[in-house]
Amino acid sequence: MFAYRELVRNLVLKELKLKYRGSLLGFLWSLINPLSMVAIYTLAFKYIIGVRQPGFVFFILLGIMAWTFFANGAMMSTGALVDSGALIKAVRFPRAVLPIATALFCLTQYLLTIVALLPLMFLLFRPPVAGPMLLFPIVLALQVTFVAGVSLVLAAATAFFRDVRHFVEIGLSLMFWTTPIVYPIAQVPEWLRPVILLSPMSPFVIAYQRIFYYGQWPEPLVWAAAGVYGVGTFAVGLWWFLSLEPRIGEQLL
Repeated sequence: MFAYRELVRNLVLKELKLKYRGSLLGFLWSLINPLSMVAIYTLAFKYIIGVRQPGFVFFILLGIMAWTFFANGAMMSTGALVDSGALIKAVRFPRAVLPIATALFCLTQYLLTIVALLPLMFLLFRPPVAGPMLLFPIVLALQVTFVAGVSLVLAAATAFFRDVRHFVEIGLSLMFWTTPIVYPIAQVPEWLRPVILLSPMSPFVIAYQRIFYYGQWPEPLVWAAAGVYGVGTFAVGLWWFLSLEPRIGEQLL
């Protein structure tokens, strides 16, 4: 796969150019979506429901940004192969390049959003600057491997069953509420917390909240879950994709 890094880079750049081509606001659209979600949830949970948690906007933004990275990667991966039939027929290359490029494109958007919004959140809410923030690259690397693994699974599955796209939409809607994005994990009953950690995005969201919002080291159980989901999903996804790759071409005719 490393031998095709130039192809991956060109695919990511192509998606970035297509996304913002002809747009007056360009990259600003990537900021408007998380900001609008923050505004809506702040209005709902702080002023209507009455949540009085300090810096709640910053807390919820951390989860929304991480979730958007994952959700975009999952949805876009369902079209990584079926929408690239002409390229697959014209050029010989490992088909796994396409879903991995999709995951890296979503990663690029995530990083651009973080660079723009995270400093603003620090200026507004002044969270404690602490050593655990140095763990961000490790948490991010685990989430990238997780999203890449999910992308491989969904891209291959959609090549055989087009209904996968619709199931993904439903699954993401359900998974959002089983992930502690709009509520702290501390408010979940203790007996239910291990169940919440079973939701694939939970350990990543909790880890981001711990290191940036609370300035604390994530618990060993959070690390274990993030490691299993990150490394395990990528390994399973790559195996699944490679096992189906010989038959993918005929599904795109």
